[in-house]
Amino acid sequence: MPTPIRPKKANGKEQNVYWIRKKVPQRYRDLVGKGEVWRSLKTIDRRTANERIAVVSAELDRQWARLAAEAKRGSKDSSGGTRLTHQDMHALRGNAHVQIRDAHIAQPGTGFAAMRWAALLGEPATTDDEEYLDRDAREFLTRQGETPTEAEVETFKPLFLKARQDAYLDVIRASKGDYSENPVLQTVPKRTTPKVDLVQVFEEYAAKGGLKAGVHGPTAKRWRPKIAMFVKWLGQRDLARMTTTDGYAWVDHLTAEGFATKSIRDVWIASLSATAGFAVRRRKPGVSTNVFRGIVVDERPEDEDATLPRRKKGFTLPQAETILTATLDGRSHLISEEMQAARRWLPWLCAYSGARVNELTSLYPADVKPDEETDIWCMIIKPSLEKTAQWRTVPIHSHVIEQGFLDYVEKRRRKGMPLFYDPSRSRGGKPGNPQFKKVGERIAEWVRGHGIESVAPNHGWRHRFKSVARHVKMDREVEGFITGHRPKGGASPDYGDRWVETMANEIEKYPPYRIAALNKQPAPHKRVRRSSAQIAADEAAKAARKAARATRAA
Repeated sequence: MPTPIRPKKANGKEQNVYWIRKKVPQRYRDLVGKGEVWRSLKTIDRRTANERIAVVSAELDRQWARLAAEAKRGSKDSSGGTRLTHQDMHALRGNAHVQIRDAHIAQPGTGFAAMRWAALLGEPATTDDEEYLDRDAREFLTRQGETPTEAEVETFKPLFLKARQDAYLDVIRASKGDYSENPVLQTVPKRTTPKVDLVQVFEEYAAKGGLKAGVHGPTAKRWRPKIAMFVKWLGQRDLARMTTTDGYAWVDHLTAEGFATKSIRDVWIASLSATAGFAVRRRKPGVSTNVFRGIVVDERPEDEDATLPRRKKGFTLPQAETILTATLDGRSHLISEEMQAARRWLPWLCAYSGARVNELTSLYPADVKPDEETDIWCMIIKPSLEKTAQWRTVPIHSHVIEQGFLDYVEKRRRKGMPLFYDPSRSRGGKPGNPQFKKVGERIAEWVRGHGIESVAPNHGWRHRFKSVARHVKMDREVEGFITGHRPKGGASPDYGDRWVETMANEIEKYPPYRIAALNKQPAPHKRVRRSSAQIAADEAAKAARKAARATRAA
């Protein structure tokens, strides 16, 4: 029973008042969060303090027992992770057996030195032994990368004791020259839950800044199913048990399935290597090396077949003219004002800047403004869910300004609205699919509706801009400033300033598109109602396009 005490120094405690100072048993310390507890007995009378201390001490014992009982009822930890199964407990028992045995078996001692192991086996249990067992079991589980609940610790303690006794018996046999394998270890099962879950490590890697735009970004969305398919194929999720051989077997499997070498190397294996590298940096238990790093995906003859024509990535001039002509069609009452503006301006902005479509669909009126030094109108491209890593300033081609784009920007500025979408129309989608990305997807569908299927409907402008830039001999480094690409070789692009006037001069080298419809008054839109047959045909065509996109994505 604790004895009432008066603190020598107040340190925030009431002067001359008696207190109880009670040690927290080891098994409760993780729950209580400290090694000892102080409680005021609220009296300066010694006799009263002696009466109260028994009551307070018993109440503390009940509180700690209640915390342990609540922890036992929990089936998940605070992070929602899967708890250890009965099979996992016995797998850990086997690990403890091997570790304790291996720590002593090389020098088991002989004679009186070996008798200490028998003495350890025969010692009766005491209260201190119980605390030491609790401490050792917790430390072992922690070294194994676990964060056990109180229920798991209590379940594992007798198994840990059995593992320690079996290990001591092995050492005793070794002291007599018998190093044969203990039959008990043949009964140890494999774990059902992973020691280091590859899937959970990937999510942690994405959430902690390892991937652009985090868990909802395009890279995470692309890599996540690849990780899931790998663990399903391998039949287990434990990164600590994975090997380089598993990685090469996965490469062979993907190759046999017909995946391209570049895709296997830059997506399938890259996702595994990046995740495993993160686990190594974070010192995940049992993961000391990145087993997927350095895996070589051999090129195949069909990957570089010179007889096959190289697929064009950018729009041809006729395709570009077809799309830009379509931007000048009359207004439609069937679509919103923002979508009409997106059809009208996005293709022109993409054509004359080489920007990614979602870098433009996310623009606000405040992102379109004149440069402070030169008064040249520019777009401020900001990092978003795309590959953009830093802010960049892109001058607007004079041909776009001549068509009245700035008037539209001013109209949206007065409304306080983004340029190409209305936030009030949002349906509350996932963070990985923001509203401005939907605008880009609908523009892509609209472009395909004009018979352009062979080229990426939005990214084709970026490839064409690069091609035209080479043709008109834009400065390679400045063109990289405009498109957000870092040219290989030469001086560092971060050395010196990026002058807007220099970029504008290069952009103006891009020849304006001569679209005849620009010189004509837009024809008034005539409302045409579709027949039932036409509606059915349009729905069938839409479903076919959706299936084709799914096939390409796969």
